[in-house]
Amino acid sequence: MACSKQSALQYIRSVRRHLERDLKNLSVIVENLYQQKVFSDEDVRKIRAEKTNEDKTRRIVNSVIKKGEDACYELLRIIDTSRKRTLERSSRLDQWISCFSFREDAQLDTNYLQGPSQCHRYQEKLKSKAKNLSEQFWTVSKNLFEEKNKPKLSYTSLVLNTQGNICPSKIKKLKNKKSKWSRPKKLRTYFPEDKSEMSPSKLLKKDEDILLVGKPGIGKTTLALEMLKIWAERDTEKLDYMFYFDMRETAHITKVTSLEDLLFSGYIEPDEDKEEVLEDIKKYSDNVTIIFDGLTDLSSSVVKKLVEKDLLQYAKIIITCRPDDEDSFSEDFLRVEVKGFSEQTIKTYLSATLGEEQKKVLNNLELFTLCHVPMYALMVAACCSSGDSPQPCTITEIYINIVRLCFQMNGNNTKTKHLNSFISSKREEILGLAEVAFLATEGKTVNLTELSCEDRCVLSFLKSLDIRVSCTETETKYAFLHYTVQEFFAAVWLLKNPDKIKEVVQQCLTEEKKHMKHLIPFMCRLLNEKNPSLMKCLIPALELRNTSNWFFQELINTVFPCLCEQDDPKDSEPDFNIQFLFQCLYESQSPEACIYLLDKLDYCLDLSGENLDPHCCCAVAYVVTQSKDKKIRLNLEDATVSENGMRRLLGCFNNVRWCDPLPRQLWEILLASDEQMDHISLLRLDGNRLHLSVEGKKKKLFERAVKVMKISTKVNVCLYWDRPTAVCQHLCESLLEALPNISSLSFVPRSSDPSEETRFLRNLVCRAAEREQQTGEKLEELLSSVCRYKTFPIKMFVDFLTDLYSETKTGLRVLPSFQSVFQSTPSVWSINLSKTKSSILLEMLKLQPEKKQVKLTVCSYEESEVRSFLQCLPYISQLSFNLHRLDPDKRTRFLVNLFCAAAEREQQTGEKIVELLSSVCRYETFPFQHLDDDDEEYMEW
Repeated sequence: MACSKQSALQYIRSVRRHLERDLKNLSVIVENLYQQKVFSDEDVRKIRAEKTNEDKTRRIVNSVIKKGEDACYELLRIIDTSRKRTLERSSRLDQWISCFSFREDAQLDTNYLQGPSQCHRYQEKLKSKAKNLSEQFWTVSKNLFEEKNKPKLSYTSLVLNTQGNICPSKIKKLKNKKSKWSRPKKLRTYFPEDKSEMSPSKLLKKDEDILLVGKPGIGKTTLALEMLKIWAERDTEKLDYMFYFDMRETAHITKVTSLEDLLFSGYIEPDEDKEEVLEDIKKYSDNVTIIFDGLTDLSSSVVKKLVEKDLLQYAKIIITCRPDDEDSFSEDFLRVEVKGFSEQTIKTYLSATLGEEQKKVLNNLELFTLCHVPMYALMVAACCSSGDSPQPCTITEIYINIVRLCFQMNGNNTKTKHLNSFISSKREEILGLAEVAFLATEGKTVNLTELSCEDRCVLSFLKSLDIRVSCTETETKYAFLHYTVQEFFAAVWLLKNPDKIKEVVQQCLTEEKKHMKHLIPFMCRLLNEKNPSLMKCLIPALELRNTSNWFFQELINTVFPCLCEQDDPKDSEPDFNIQFLFQCLYESQSPEACIYLLDKLDYCLDLSGENLDPHCCCAVAYVVTQSKDKKIRLNLEDATVSENGMRRLLGCFNNVRWCDPLPRQLWEILLASDEQMDHISLLRLDGNRLHLSVEGKKKKLFERAVKVMKISTKVNVCLYWDRPTAVCQHLCESLLEALPNISSLSFVPRSSDPSEETRFLRNLVCRAAEREQQTGEKLEELLSSVCRYKTFPIKMFVDFLTDLYSETKTGLRVLPSFQSVFQSTPSVWSINLSKTKSSILLEMLKLQPEKKQVKLTVCSYEESEVRSFLQCLPYISQLSFNLHRLDPDKRTRFLVNLFCAAAEREQQTGEKIVELLSSVCRYETFPFQHLDDDDEEYMEW
């Protein structure tokens, strides 16, 4: 296109004769020249007045040459951009126009008409319809969601496979291999692997006819409509046409007898010049794309001619069909298998439709893998989008909605209000499919045998595969789109045959038939008469009520002994653990069944060590809230709970006994989680208390506890010693760091040896004093206000003070900082003089702001100790004895020694020691007054 140096005028003159002979679509050329203001109204009138095309062409060329270089250049540009329509296919002018050197200027962006203006207007009408079809499709999907939760739905990438069919021998080998896998591993095989980079836009650019093959609900229509939408939104002036026919609405299509009827009457009609538009479509059929969505056969004569190229030879045909229909079409089509959503795409889709609520699905492998079918993913998202509604959707309800949606979509657009009647009309076919599903499930296979049903509506739940059994014969095998859908239908059949239920429940306890337990949760919900309804369309309501009357007690009575006999239910197989029963009861939504199980459990739920996913937490919360009159004891020791699950558990704690160790267990779960847990709700639930277990290896928990305290109002911290353990130094550092945000610090000692607790308290106070000396922070005063030592176990506090003074260097170095600590003691001290040195007692008493009452529990008879004790008298308001622990003889002996030592010292120093001792002891009232253990708060030394 850049090889010639001739001017446009010279270029046209050189081939004038060929232009006059080979130019076509003169109206397009004239219209473009008129729009570019090369021709005037008078020029156009004169050209149209010519009688023959040859005369018209001659006048066009003559007029352009007369108007000069710019007019000739414009004509060349028009011919170049519209050569497909303005030049004959075999014309040498096609090569000629490519040799002209066009300028690289702004005019290069000029958009010329590619065909008659009425054809362009029809194209705009087609694009408008295409956009409307796409919007209507997504609106129908969005209407499944609640008004406040409607997501912005759009095309989500599908796995598209262009590699052809898999060899049947490979399929058989894979099935044999899968039969030995665990259930979770089998379920994960439903995720298709995205190996190709095929997309709707790339498919649209291909020149070949395309056959989109896939299972029902796998995304064929979505893909076809996305291609239609891309075409409609494409920013180009190319004149082309795209038509979309939903072959499920076949009534009007099968009756058409001509191409014009199909395109104009069956789809959309031009506003003007129908004949010219149709002629353009026929003449330039390579600019036409027709989508037949859901084509099953070629019963329509016009459709058959289009597919077989007897009409619109160069048109691009796109067909969507199911695998069992693809043999009806030519092998010349590019076969593209639509395989649904990949694992990553499901996460993207759920994130867009559910946001944070996606965790409901991601944590449930059965639902998660079910979502590889886009139609199922839509229903799962719609059912789980209810958010915090008071009655969350059960898993079975999702399957019921999926079944109902399938019937609605495949029942000739059955309206919702007539859906129950439609399902009832298919009763025999559905129960027949349910029986086949039960037999296959019982036989641990996904291959359905003896399937006599030919109803396409019922078969929409299945995928098919043709297996060649000989050179002249093929056999069609069927399987459900997902194994859990097969189990759902198997449960339907079992409820139709209640005499088999007890046998199946018993079989679930055996190794051979343990897989049948997955039918039970489905049965629990299907027995419930709540909407959305399904069973009342299939089985008389009285039969279902009769089954429901005994089913739940039979289930619990059968399974419960099995739970009690297991040494470790969490590792048992078959895994009939408590979580499974909760799932069944949650599906049932039966308060009576919940109370029956709670009675069996004596209202104690032991979930220790369990990994509780959000759905299980939802089930636990539902069962717990059914107990209105009796609080439940809940054990969550070492359990794992997600943020979503914790939110659901918090809602049931009004029905739970709020006592140790549950608060500590909940805080350990919350602090150990990597998720953003709701600590505010847990603080509010328990009077702003934060419970921490003191362990030597919980640095991470302490650090997270500090973060919680720093973003909260004043927190009451409660420390637990569940077993003798060395205290982590990080705990001291963490508490001091969060001290400004702590309202109180208390202890729950549980170990028989409190020495570690004492050591912790001493370390905490010493570390605070050291930091106070280093930084000037008033930590000791703050710590004293937080600790409230009077509330501590007395023995622990006494041991702490004793240890502190025993370590003389530490005690003397930071002693001034301890004033607030030592002045926080009770008014009554109970002292064991055989363990507590009088010298230490004296130092403690000197630091007190007021005299203390002292009660002796054990006396010392050493002369040096008795003399030392006399020095404490000025700081004692009253001396008494614990009569329960000290016999009269020992008490008398101690008093004699004490008074003798006082008299001796008075003679030596002149101090009024005996008088002081008398005022403290009040010996004239002997036997001395004493304080019983429960009279006042006291401190035992």
